[in-house]
Amino acid sequence: MTRPSVAVVAPLTGPRTAWGAALLDQLERIRAARPDAAEWHVHDETPEVARTVADAGYAAVVGHTDAEGVRRALPVYQAAGLPCLLPFVRAGASALSWAPDGDALAHTIVEGAMALGVNALAVTQDEEPGWTALGLAVTKEAGRAGLTPGPGGALAVLAPQDRFARFARGAGPVLTPTDCGLISFAQLRHAASDREVWAVHPQMCAVRRAKAAVTALAQALSEAPALRGTALTDAVRARSGALLTTEGTPLGDGWLISRLPWACPARNPL
Repeated sequence: MTRPSVAVVAPLTGPRTAWGAALLDQLERIRAARPDAAEWHVHDETPEVARTVADAGYAAVVGHTDAEGVRRALPVYQAAGLPCLLPFVRAGASALSWAPDGDALAHTIVEGAMALGVNALAVTQDEEPGWTALGLAVTKEAGRAGLTPGPGGALAVLAPQDRFARFARGAGPVLTPTDCGLISFAQLRHAASDREVWAVHPQMCAVRRAKAAVTALAQALSEAPALRGTALTDAVRARSGALLTTEGTPLGDGWLISRLPWACPARNPL
């Protein structure tokens, strides 16, 4: 029987290429481990990619790193009956996702500041829309918690890991979202080596999430190559290493805060 074809959507250029690299690393591993599971076709994550994928007759699509982009793409995938697997973002109940709840991140950061015993929280963020929105959410949460805006307490640095040094300032403790599964984690550790930095990170790093998605899909297609649509989605859910809820999200997964040196430094955990 001809191997089923799977679309892999990953950013090949631009600010999210580190996420694409994490996914493509795991793709190479599954190709070596299960060479007969599927034909994997990589597509750059562009605004037009959903229509290209939906028209190509794939068995499933895995990837996407831009939450707003994939929310626009989901109706296209749904209309084509195409299972959608999302290691890095959440986009709705019609897709399976291994990502933590992004809406809870701002609250976690503010809780971290409160636990540090400070009375003020300054916020600085990258100009990219996602980081700007997170900065507004953190500022609102901090206000509700009674933290004074501005210096004199903790600092929330909301930016890609490789841009941390551009935004870190002052001498107080720093809270910053991190992911040890990205190659940029090493740059963050170097830039933060002389500071008190607290990493706000998901329980499953990017590498583990990408591995969970492609492994479950490869297992399902290896055992039943003809599976398509909701039957394939159900088969992937049943083989996921992380238990997924009926809404297609990881059960109990969330955000942890640890000192930066205690965050896992390995890009390829077992």
